[in-house]
Formats: sequence, structure tokens, C-alpha cells
Amino acid sequence: MLPPPLTALLKRVSRSFFLSVRVLPDEVAAPIGLGYLLARAADTIADTDLLPATTRLSLLGELSSASEGDVAALARLQLALRELLRQPMGQALPSSEQTLLAVLDECLSLHLQADDPDRRLVTRVLGQLVSGMQTDLRRFPAAGSVSSADQVVVLQSLAELDEYTYYAAGCVGEFWTELCAAHLPGLAHLRSPELVDRGVSLGKALQLTNVVRDLAADLRIGRCYIPQPLLDEHGLTCARLYDLTRTPPRDLGEARAMRKLTATLLRLGIRRCDEAWPYVLAIPKSLVRLRLACVWPLFLALDTLAMLGNVGSPLVTPDQPVKVSRQSVYGLVFATTLSTLAADVGASDRFLERQFQHKRQLAWRSVEGS
Repeated sequence: MLPPPLTALLKRVSRSFFLSVRVLPDEVAAPIGLGYLLARAADTIADTDLLPATTRLSLLGELSSASEGDVAALARLQLALRELLRQPMGQALPSSEQTLLAVLDECLSLHLQADDPDRRLVTRVLGQLVSGMQTDLRRFPAAGSVSSADQVVVLQSLAELDEYTYYAAGCVGEFWTELCAAHLPGLAHLRSPELVDRGVSLGKALQLTNVVRDLAADLRIGRCYIPQPLLDEHGLTCARLYDLTRTPPRDLGEARAMRKLTATLLRLGIRRCDEAWPYVLAIPKSLVRLRLACVWPLFLALDTLAMLGNVGSPLVTPDQPVKVSRQSVYGLVFATTLSTLAADVGASDRFLERQFQHKRQLAWRSVEGS
């Protein structure tokens, strides 16, 4: 188990992911929670435009090296973060992120004291996540300081989008799978290539959902995760989308093109959810907590995709991000927990299957109505 202060911090910085972490079996909760804190610290470093991109790239490299046991890198990282937190720029960070950076050395110490197999897995996934963040920093050099549409950078291909979703979340699916298979009985089958791929798809589905939901926010800081070929297909440009984050479209043809572009992205997300669903059902029903930890984010992703489809495009309401209500989240948690605890394994699977198909149909219906 994580020390209570780190568990409390995890709740502050992890948002909906904490729902999954808190129900995980004890054998895997600590390494997954600790891995999340390290990744969240890396994300804070990568995203703070209070520091030049070159400085952030360097700090991310130091963090990755420190997780591998590089004592000198750890010392340099500690010194740099202490200096950052003393400066007005560091004090401008949200209080939860300030706390996270202040205890990062404690997180790294716990990580380096972990059992060798767990330490290797956490080090590997952190390295993958950091690599993805560094790619973004190099790809979007003006991110955070964009003042005109011509500074927005766009992905060049669907392959780049797929690579982005892998390094942002898909690799976590691999990490999660390998860690659970190593610690929990009855999960050796999850190591099969097919199920590992489906675990990766679960992570990619969640990240694709974020890509669509955060489209306006990302454009405003100079990042367009919609590949150029999709923009070309719908007669749009990343520069025009940037402008639309400030002034909603008045031209009906342009508004229709935006909805169709959004629908294309939503279809990709729903297909990733389809690929991931057999992974959830492959988790034995006896491992109730692990199954729930996978069901909740997948169902919330489908709910979010359906809401985005009903809105038509995040650029229609750029200042009102789409978000599943807290009441709906609690309802989802309650209903799925009851069904998963049902004595009849078959009944539990049938309920979850009905719920998945229902949410999937709502998502498809919202897309096809765009």
C-alpha cells in the first residue's frame, strides 16, 4: 500500500482514474498508484509553459534516468524542482501539482525500493510515457505561447495519431496487463499477444476520447491532434479550427464539415472500445475489483463519446467542455458493482454485455446522427 499522504495526493491529482485505482486488488494497487504519481509528475513538468521547452525536455530526461537508478540525475532533478517551487512561476501551479513535485523524490525512493520485477515494469512504462511527452514538446514548439493560427502544428498522418495514443495511454495497457498477470492468480492468459493488444486498445480508446473532448483546449495552445488527411477530407485546416475556438462557425457548410470531422474521430474511438471489450470479459469474474477497474473507464469513455456526438463538435461550445456528470458516474459505479458482485457468473457477464452494447449503440447513434 502507498503511504496515506501519497494515497490522499493520488486522489487529488488523478481525477476519475482514482476510481479504478482504489478498487484494485492490494497486490497491484501500490505499484499502479505509484506509477501514476510518477507519470502525473512527468505530465506536470511537460505541460507547464512556465518553463522553456528545452528545460522541460531536460527535466523529463532527468526523471526518466532517475527512475532507472541514476543518482546524479536524481540529485539534479531534486535541485531543479526545489528551485522551481521557490520561484513565482512554480507557486503559480495548482496546489496539488506543487505538492506532487515536492514529494517526487519520495515517490522515486519508493519506486527504487520496490521488488525488481515491479520496478522494471514501472521504469519501462514511465520511459515510454516520457518519450511521448518529449515527442510532443519537440513537435509543438510553440505550445502554450501561441498567439496566431499559423503557429498551430498538426499531425501529419493517422499513424502519428495512433503512435501518440500508444505513448500517451496504450503503453499503460501493456503495463497494467503484465503487472496484473505477474501478481494475480488466473491471469496468465492475459499475456497472450491478442489480449495484450486489446489491453493496449483500451488505453488508446481512453486517449482518443480525450483527443476529441479536449480539441478546443489543445488547439488554443497550438496542438492539433487531428491528422492532416482527415482535415483535407473535410475541407478544413488546423488554422481555421484554431480561429473557431474563439468565434463559432456561422457558415452552415463549415459547421456541417466540423460535425462530420468529429464523427470520423468518434468512430475511431468507438472501434477502439470494441477492440478492448473482450479484454474486460477475459478477466475472471472472481477478480471483481480488477474487472471493475477496467469496466468503469471504458463505459465512461463510451458515455463521453455519445455526449460528444450529440453536441456535434467540441468547437460548437469551446468554453463548455463535455463531461459526464458526477451523478452519472456514481450511478455507473453503483450499477456495475452490484452486477459484478452477483452470485451467478453468467448473469453478471450478461448484464455487463447488455450495458456495453447499450452504451455502444448510444454512441453509434449519436455519431450517425451527426
